[in-house]
Parts: sequence; C-alpha cells; structure tokens
Amino acid sequence: MNPNSKTFAAAAAFLLIGLTAVYWNHFDNGYHFDDSHTIVNNGYIRDIANLPLFFQDARTTSTLPTNQTYRPMVTALNTIDCWIGGSIDPKTFHWHIFIEFLLLLGMFYLLLLKIFEKADGQKHRLVALLGTAFFAFHAATAETINYIIARSDEFSTLMVVIGILIHVSNSGWKKKLGLLPFVFGCLTKPTTLMLAPILFIYDLLLESPSILIKEEKGKWLPKLVMAFKNTWLYFGSGLAMYFFTQSMASDTWVRSTTASPWDYLNTQFYVIALYLKTFLLPTQLSADPGLELIQQPFAPKVICGLFVILLLLAVAYRTSRKRTMLPISFGILWFFVALIPSSSVVPLADVMNHHRTFFPYLGLVVALSWSGYLLYQKLSGVIPSTLLRTVFTTVTIIVLAGNAYATYQRNEVWDSEESLWKDVAEKNPNKGRGLMAYGMQLLGKGERQAALENLLKAQKTSFGNHPYLISNLGRCYASLGNNELAKQHFELALTAGDNFPECHYHFGIWLAAQGDLLGAKKQFEELLRISPSHQDARMFVQQIEQELAKRAAQNASSVSAEKYLALSLQYYRMNQFEDCIAMCEKAISLRPDYADAYNNMCSAYNRLKQFEKAAESCEKALAIKPDFELAKNNLNWSKQQLTQ
Repeated sequence: MNPNSKTFAAAAAFLLIGLTAVYWNHFDNGYHFDDSHTIVNNGYIRDIANLPLFFQDARTTSTLPTNQTYRPMVTALNTIDCWIGGSIDPKTFHWHIFIEFLLLLGMFYLLLLKIFEKADGQKHRLVALLGTAFFAFHAATAETINYIIARSDEFSTLMVVIGILIHVSNSGWKKKLGLLPFVFGCLTKPTTLMLAPILFIYDLLLESPSILIKEEKGKWLPKLVMAFKNTWLYFGSGLAMYFFTQSMASDTWVRSTTASPWDYLNTQFYVIALYLKTFLLPTQLSADPGLELIQQPFAPKVICGLFVILLLLAVAYRTSRKRTMLPISFGILWFFVALIPSSSVVPLADVMNHHRTFFPYLGLVVALSWSGYLLYQKLSGVIPSTLLRTVFTTVTIIVLAGNAYATYQRNEVWDSEESLWKDVAEKNPNKGRGLMAYGMQLLGKGERQAALENLLKAQKTSFGNHPYLISNLGRCYASLGNNELAKQHFELALTAGDNFPECHYHFGIWLAAQGDLLGAKKQFEELLRISPSHQDARMFVQQIEQELAKRAAQNASSVSAEKYLALSLQYYRMNQFEDCIAMCEKAISLRPDYADAYNNMCSAYNRLKQFEKAAESCEKALAIKPDFELAKNNLNWSKQQLTQ
C-alpha cells in the first residue's frame, strides 16, 4: 500500500490544500468562553516585555482570580500573537494556531511511520498519511482548533508528539532529548504528564522483545526494568514539574467544582463511551455539553460505559499477543492513559468537553488506521484487488469528506458568540450556562423579552445561583427599564460571588448610566483590586476620574452631557451600538468639544462595520484632544479595515 513518491507527494499536497480550504471559514471566528478573561481583558498580553513575568506570576494568565492557574506557555503564545498582529485581532491567533496544527500533523505522520514499522519492519507511508488525514479532518478536532484558549490542548499535544518521536527515533542518551518538549508541554497543560506512561507502554509493547508475545520470549522483570530505565527521567521530571506548576498557581486559584471524586469517576465511565462514539460518529458535538453528574453507581449509562471500556481493553490485550497487531493495542492504551487527567477521580468543572479528546484521539487514530490496514491485507486474499481497492478508496473518501463537511459546519457554529450559544442552547436545553449565554446574545440584538425568558429558564437549572447569571439578569432588567429589579440583582450577584470581577464590572456600568459616578468608580476599583489586569475597568476608572475632576467646573448642560456619555457606554457594553451612537450625538449637541463622545461613537461605528463614519468620528476626537490614545487606537483599527 505504498504509492510511488510523486503520487504520494500529490496526495499529501491535495490533503493539505483540502484541509486549509475546510478551515478557511474559521480564520475570522471570534473569541469565546475563557478567551474573554485570558486574552480580551488581559492587559498583560498586550506588552511583549511581559514575557519573563508569565513564568514568575500566575496572576498574569487571567483576569479571573479563581482561574489563575500556572500555564505560562499559553500566555506567552497569546502575547506573541498579540505582538505579531499589533492587536488582539483573533485572526492572527487563528493563523498561528493553524500553523502549529499543521506542524503537529507532520510530526504525527512521522510518529505513525515509526510505530507501524515496529509491527512488521516496513514503511507504511500511505497508511500513516490516511491516519493523519483522518485526525486532521475529524469534526471533533475542530472543537480545539476553533477555541483559541484551547491552544493549550493543541500546543501541549504537539510537545507530546515531538517528545515521543524523539524517544522512538533515537537510542541511548539521545532519547532523553525529548525532555525539552516535555518540559515546554508541562508549562502549557498538565495533560503533558501522560507522555511518561505512554513512553513506558511503548517500550513494553513495541520494543523487542515484547513481554506478551510468546515467540519473542520477553521476560517480565528484565523488560520492566529496561522500560523504566528508558523512561525514568520522564517520570521524575514529570513529578517535579507537577509539584512546581501546582506551587506556582495563584493563591486565589480554586477548583470550580464541588463534585465528589467518586461521582465524577462514576460519570466518566459513560463519558468515555460517548467520546468513543463521537470518534466514530461525530454527530452531537457541542461547545458546552449538557451532561450532568451521574450519582447512581449502577445506573444503566454507567453499566453501558463500563461494558464498552472493558470490551476495548479486551481488544487491547488480545492484540498485544501478536507483533503485527501491537499498534492497535498501543493506540487503545494511549487513548485511556491520555484521558486520565480529565476522566478519573479528579473532578473538573465540566464532566465532559470535546476539546479534551484532542490528545487521546491520536491514540485511537493509531489503532484505527492500523486496523484498517490489517483488514485490507486480510481481505486481499479473498476479494479481487481491483474491487478491494475501489471499496477501500470509496470508504476512505466518504469518511474524510463527511468529516470535512462536519468540520466546516462546526467552524460556522464557532463563528460568533450568537451562533455558538444558539447551537449549545438548542442541543442542551437544560444547560443553564448555555441558556444564559444565548440569552445575553439575544439581549445584544435588542430581543429583550426573549433574552429574559432564556435567563429565567437558566435560573431553574443547577446553574441558577451562579453570580454571573444573577448579574446578567440585572443587565436584562435594566434594558427593560426595571431599575429596581436591576439594582436588586446586581447587589445579589455580589453577595453570591464578591470575587467575580464581571459582577462588579456590570454593576459599575449600570451605576454610571444612572449618573452615580462615585458608585461606579467604587465598583471598578474593587474589580481592579481583585483583577489588576482588567483593561476595560482601568479605562473606565480613568474616564470617571477625568469627569469627576471637571464636574465642579461644568454647567448643568455639561452634567447632562456626562450622563449621555455614561448611557452610551452602557449601550455599548450591551451591544446596542445604534443606541450608543444616539447618546453620543446628544452629548455632543450639549458639548460640541466632547472628545470622549466622539471616541465612543467611533467605537460603536467600528462594531457596526461602518468604518468610514468611525474614522471621521475619531478624527474629530483627535482634533479636540490630540493625545487621546484610545481614539488613536480606534482610528488605526478603522483605517486598517478600510484598506482590506
């Protein structure tokens, strides 16, 4: 099954072009989920000089204190992208991640060649290429590639694959060179630690003599000693990196779940079965799956999951008895080992997430692609070669094309916050977080009543007491003109979670809109005490201080102009950009030299993609106030868009 070099090169080039075409619609996708507090509002990533700081202080990773774990490589990569692009335009991030993805695919192809060669001593370029293509086009892979902060999964997996490739391609001390990508991976995401046991299993199974193959007469104890001798540095370094990264986490970091370890593990039996189903048939992908904890020990779903897991482990054992089948056994064990960090007794905030399978699915690809090859070899003695090639080629095309289409559609879902959360809400109508997020997107469109209905539905779920949901209900009531209920919910949100920065932020926005600048300033300052790197809060404090300094010297009309400016900010934060512009115009009618109003108008026009009007507004702001940095930045953005 090895074509000539020209045919192989043409096939590889075709797949590369096809993959780029499939992902072409994802480069303009926006920020989602944790991107907001790790990138959008994170002031640290805007200065390349902060790179050394990321390895010293975990507080630089996020504006949310509870999320300030130690992943300096992720923050460093985000900062580099921000520096390259000159802003936090997500397009630069997507291109960089996609290039890393292509590099990962190249390394994985080389690794597949090495693994398959261990089975029968031959180079299987076509099998390795098709296996790589299957992973590349797989619809579940798109869940990681589209989600910018999930580059932690993508980059750590790249480091794992490079580390394994170095280990299997060398002998003696050169095997230890894989420690370098291993360390970088550990500084990206803890799942990298699973490199050590995967290498140990590789040495036990694939390095001759294998312990389970009678013909090779491998003895258990000597083989265990040799495998440990080859990998002990990875285990030791991994243990050291684990304790180091845990010690470097911010004091404010907390696990965002109170689930029992045993309930979580009980649920994971079913989750793993779902992951296996998704690998074979990715039809129910969701950015925020709605699965809840299964607390009943012998629930039907749990029994089903256990059966599937035991069946797959039985296959792994059976295929470990013959060298030509060893890649199947190794791939299955890779899958289970790579899932340990997220599917064991350590509870995570969500019991299931599709981007967690990015690393584990590589193991299943090893097993599946080699199984396909062995099946082809077995059938070749029964079915005429022409017919067999036709059938296998047709099946391959259908599988790759089907996944390519599904990936393209998932890219469309990830296009915007509205499309993403609409998909989540439709697939998981009992998921409180999804209902809340979709409701806020409806609010941004001006569909206030529909937004309120979604938020009230979310309140009836297990997510109902979350501070962000309560705060967002306050925002919704404010948009409906019910300021009494709005204030009540903003204050209740702070009671439920005083350390949640966005609760202070939206309360501050609302207070400013009511004309209570001192109250708003207090909320923003409290936010900055919790999260010093929050960009928007710092900007608002500066604006409020400027306005308060002028208030005593301003006449009544000026005070009204301030109020209109505050209202414009509120409308802007609720994505009601036309209302924002209307308030700016009223402010300017009262104070023609109001540079801040022109700047806010520019920002709103930018969001409406009316870049000529945006540029005109910012130019007026700079004519009044030449050193106005915000206006300069907004004007530069407008001009960049006009030249594209």
